Amino acid sequence: MIAYTTRDLQVDHSFEATVGGPRLCASGANVYAVWHDDRREPGRNQIFFNSGRAGGVTWGESDIQLSEDVTGDTVAENADIACAGESVYVVWEDDRDSEIGDRNIYLAYSDEFGRAGTWTVNQMINDDPSGRTDALRPRVFVDYDPAVSPDKLIYFVWMDSRNGAFDIYTTRSTNGYNLLDPVRLDGDVPGAAYSARPQIIGDGVGGVYVAWEDGRDGVNDVYAVRSRDFGANWDSSPTLLDGAGNGSDAFGVVMAVDRESAVPSVFVAWHDDRNGAKDIYLNHSNNGGDSWEAEPFRIDADIEGGAESFYPSVSASDDNVLVAWHDDRDVGFDILVRRSDNGGNTWNPEFRLETDVAGTAHSLRPQVVRNADRVAVVWADYRRGPDVLGDAYPDLWYRTSDDGGFRWSDSDGRIDDDPQSTAISQEHQVVLAGPTVHTLWVDYRAGNADLWYRGVAASGPAEE
Repeated sequence: MIAYTTRDLQVDHSFEATVGGPRLCASGANVYAVWHDDRREPGRNQIFFNSGRAGGVTWGESDIQLSEDVTGDTVAENADIACAGESVYVVWEDDRDSEIGDRNIYLAYSDEFGRAGTWTVNQMINDDPSGRTDALRPRVFVDYDPAVSPDKLIYFVWMDSRNGAFDIYTTRSTNGYNLLDPVRLDGDVPGAAYSARPQIIGDGVGGVYVAWEDGRDGVNDVYAVRSRDFGANWDSSPTLLDGAGNGSDAFGVVMAVDRESAVPSVFVAWHDDRNGAKDIYLNHSNNGGDSWEAEPFRIDADIEGGAESFYPSVSASDDNVLVAWHDDRDVGFDILVRRSDNGGNTWNPEFRLETDVAGTAHSLRPQVVRNADRVAVVWADYRRGPDVLGDAYPDLWYRTSDDGGFRWSDSDGRIDDDPQSTAISQEHQVVLAGPTVHTLWVDYRAGNADLWYRGVAASGPAEE
């Protein structure tokens, strides 16, 4: 039992199991969570789901296991989730088909708001029924506009070792069936180079975009490729986004698409070490992927390579673009955000989101989410310092804007409300739906890793 009053809600019912890999999605008044935990067999994960109704006010009294092994003999983990209308789609890695632990990608979906008894049987997304190679890091994206078509187009992307080194593969489904044959996207000699950690997004008018990390030139670069026709066909050659010949390693690739601009605009951000310490870079296309900038733009505005800047998060709407990251120019890591009001062509000065003393908190992993002009950024923060035993644990903090990041709320606020810095709060996932910032995270307040949730108003800081 928790020995204090809390407004946070525990989502999982895994008891002594260890929870990890949470992902979050919201559609209408429903909030959906998926994760893996080892309740069936210690150290061997399976995929579980729960849903929050009435805007996350009430969650299910039991979890739904989506992976089909109730014994825990196999491993299923690293899920992703997408939702639209009444439908929820979950993909994950699963080693059920392999004798040596190689993994395939599986899908389960519900067309009835994720309710128990409405989920489909597991469906393999890649095409390796013998489980002879690895398919990893699946991502799913759903494109749905009921004003245009009743159909939901579901896109999948993953990294796949069928040819040797990992390549990037994709496929598409209509309403969860009519699955297309997988297509390789990275465009070099199959299996010749390490291509990994793909991200996928769509613009709603036919454009689908995939970006990933790629080692074909001896360093870790960033490449992207596009489909013009809802994933039926793809450009034959990907585009190098981080600039030719810089000799740097790029990681932490994230994407955003601006559906409200006159022509869909696409933004890809990452951190790389071309200047020594890591800096944040961004490349963009303002013409639906027809062309990209020849060289990326450096987002952090201190001295090149003067501080470590990591793990950007990016959002875009109606030519307003926001990039947030964590940065140690003031010794400890702070959360910085930078805004463009013209589709990434020029950028305003940086703005620090925490309201404590710069460099004192060790703030990490910002996640920027938005709904039109309403914006929130959530991060992990050590400002509360050590407890009576001298241990310091991160809490979750946030700050909001009602005008696309031009002005921010007067102060930041804490999301989790366990006693001061007494438990680790990490792996936070965030979505902004209507007036609510929904946050899901892994939390150790009960002694082991559980999954907790809090919804806060998107128009000001959390109450203390």
